[in-house]
Amino acid sequence: MFNPAMFGVSPQQMEQAREVGRHLKMEIRKYRKQGRLEVRFFLLNPGEQYDIGDPVDKLSDQLAWGFANMFDIKGKIVDVD
Repeated sequence: MFNPAMFGVSPQQMEQAREVGRHLKMEIRKYRKQGRLEVRFFLLNPGEQYDIGDPVDKLSDQLAWGFANMFDIKGKIVDVD
């Protein structure tokens, strides 16, 4: 069983994270030969006013931080739009 406290995540933070899942679904496309990964978020309710860019920013930051700290991989985040 996953215990979020092992990673310094409080129950309140977990509830905030779950709130995102009440608004979004996602699709992950893998391009193994190109070494590319594409993650897309979609609103569960397309008419809803929800800032879909916020989870995109947070996931980008988490990926960059994780790869830098775990694998010492340096890089950059490019904001396209």
